[in-house]
Amino acid sequence: MNLRRIRAIVYKDFIEALRNKTILIAIFLPLAASLFLAVIDNPEQPQFFQVGVAGGGSHQLALFLCAAAPDTLDVALYQDIDKGKEAVAQGQIDALIVATAERNFTAYLDGSNPLTYLALKDMIETMLSAYMGRPSEPIADLVIMNQGQSSAALLPLWLTITAVMIGVMVLSGSFAEEKEKGTLDNIRISPATDGEILLSKGISGTLLVMLISLIMLVLNRVKLNGQAAIVCAILLLLGAISFTAIGLLIGLFSKTQSAARAISTIVYFPLIFPALAADISQATRYLAAFLPSFYLYRGLKETMQYQAAPSAVKSDILGLALFAIILTSATFLGYKRVVHQDR
Repeated sequence: MNLRRIRAIVYKDFIEALRNKTILIAIFLPLAASLFLAVIDNPEQPQFFQVGVAGGGSHQLALFLCAAAPDTLDVALYQDIDKGKEAVAQGQIDALIVATAERNFTAYLDGSNPLTYLALKDMIETMLSAYMGRPSEPIADLVIMNQGQSSAALLPLWLTITAVMIGVMVLSGSFAEEKEKGTLDNIRISPATDGEILLSKGISGTLLVMLISLIMLVLNRVKLNGQAAIVCAILLLLGAISFTAIGLLIGLFSKTQSAARAISTIVYFPLIFPALAADISQATRYLAAFLPSFYLYRGLKETMQYQAAPSAVKSDILGLALFAIILTSATFLGYKRVVHQDR
């Protein structure tokens, strides 16, 4: 393994990326969008919420909520009110409804994401009014927890979109273009081995994802504690490796740049939307578990919004690591197969 040759190929790829206007547009579009959302809010109503119930009469209230909105609410009972409030603070549930002996309610809502808060606030007030049979009177005292800006809440979304877009769409087309123009053949007749060439391409894509992600974090003024910063870096690194491997795999088996763009577009949308829409229903959450973008987005959200400890996102890290191993192995085997066929 010659580090000098690897460094030369990585440098070449970066220079070509900076000269390609199409690639630059694809890279900086999510960046611009993330900064734009720091100023303008665009609330949308989610369809699935996790709600905790505690206090006197909580069992009857939980049964009512489950029966009234079985496809919208996932209701859990909490014997300890403090544990329920802690679950809201850590982002484990969206709200906690506490019933008092006087048949009044206090609702603790997760305000870190205004998109969730606004929709859930109206739903809770409507549900409790129907439960008490007093639609014209205020039923619950609302307490907002984890209140933050929508830009910070949506940043994990834009980081995930950026990683997928660069890895799957940008790199696949770039790699296929090198094949189409014969640039890759010129590299292969050099002293660089197949492993060095593929590793260089992987490093280029991974570094590009990490660089743009760092720029987004800095410009959005994200502040993380030491542990959260390390976990965030690990998640982004594993995600970058996974999506770069997918992009290289597409580029390997695409004969032209246009074919690679078409295939990457087909792969991109099924990859990104089920993962980001996992909270809509139990079915979408089940499907999202088969996608690396789900683990990246969920891990970043827990880490950036709630400063979650490494143990809280352990499953996300392990899931991404598994995808990274499988996808990089598939890319290497695919590269060996293509090289063997060409020879």
